[in-house]
Amino acid sequence: MSVFEKAAQKLLPANLPAEFPLDDDQLLPRYDGFSIANIPASVCAWLGCPLPGRQPLDITLTNGLRAEYQHVILVVVDGLGLHFLSEHNLAETADNPLPDWQALLRDARLQPLTSIAPSTTSAALTTFWTGGQPVEHGVIGYEVFLREYGLIGNMVTHSVATFLPPEPGSLAKAGFDPRTFLPLPTLGARFKEHGIQAFALQPAAINGSGLSQMLLQEVQSLPYQSLEELWQLAAQIPAESKGQRTYTYIYFSEIDTLSHHTGPQDAQLLDKWREFSHHLARFVQSQKAKGNGRTLLLLTADHGQVPTVLEPDYDLRNHPDFTRHLIMQPSGEGRLPYLFIKPGHEAQMQAYLHSHWDGQFRAVPSEQVIRAGLLGSHAAYSGTLERAGQFVVFPKGNGYWWWVNKANFLLGRHGGLSRQEMLVPLVTLEL
Repeated sequence: MSVFEKAAQKLLPANLPAEFPLDDDQLLPRYDGFSIANIPASVCAWLGCPLPGRQPLDITLTNGLRAEYQHVILVVVDGLGLHFLSEHNLAETADNPLPDWQALLRDARLQPLTSIAPSTTSAALTTFWTGGQPVEHGVIGYEVFLREYGLIGNMVTHSVATFLPPEPGSLAKAGFDPRTFLPLPTLGARFKEHGIQAFALQPAAINGSGLSQMLLQEVQSLPYQSLEELWQLAAQIPAESKGQRTYTYIYFSEIDTLSHHTGPQDAQLLDKWREFSHHLARFVQSQKAKGNGRTLLLLTADHGQVPTVLEPDYDLRNHPDFTRHLIMQPSGEGRLPYLFIKPGHEAQMQAYLHSHWDGQFRAVPSEQVIRAGLLGSHAAYSGTLERAGQFVVFPKGNGYWWWVNKANFLLGRHGGLSRQEMLVPLVTLEL
């Protein structure tokens, strides 16, 4: 049994909610200590500023680690699914094809976590920087209906979703302010209150973006142009901390970007990971040579990806007899859409799903989905209830919907509940 298959068995929930008869290849988020949503509470505890009411990572994942650290580094590799590591024998030290990564794993622990729902970047990064679950922070997809502004907004670019070409930041024209949008406080302010220096290292192209403004308040942003520069900056932070505790967040986007364009099984991804892990391993070696075990490095991902084909039957522009039942275009994710249905059209919508797609897409009432805890186990924010529509659609297999008024080009996608999307690594290593 592969590392990926063992992880899927380990993280199956003990009790499946009746609302979600899972397919064999699907997995629910484990908000009870085994998901990326539990990382922020653990980070805060390690830095001496626990998050009240937030569940940290399960003790089985953190056994052997110290109670507190002087420096915590969280590396988020966008799109790095556990399936990718397992398929290329990169989740184990034996017969590992990448010597640098193999050497790093000898001193580290690699364990599985689940992503959240939806398994997408905007939701996951908001969770990383608030400690809240999607049901609480309301960023429940790549695109969400913002009732207060009367539009569907792209939650990565903070643009109006229907604008073509996209206009990053155009939500501001409707009065949207990324600094006040979230109903939860972000962690930067908490770190500052407790005397912890917080840094965010991310590609220069997204530094200062709307999403960054929303999440990185009271955080020092350090943009990088290359991997060499990234790890030079990361090394300077503990060296120049003058005894202060530090939190360093590192975001790397290229695995996800490449997977979308080539598919998550393309050989180029292994080359990209070889390059990244080589620089990471050099950083680890240099820090271990200087360190005293008071720095903790964590590496994880926001989600994995599934390969998808360019199937015209998944393009809703080819289904006017279906879309006529909708008040507006779907939102959320192509792999987990939210539907807003015209009053009295619910039965007709369901009938079309069954007659045309033969059960490949299942629509479940949104209230039922939220009540079952798919988006989180805490109380729902009012904005979440508005943004989830009347129905959540669950595709089977690698199915998806495309509704954007432009050519469909994605060969890799995420947002859904497949094991490839949901299972991500958690690497822990003391430096």
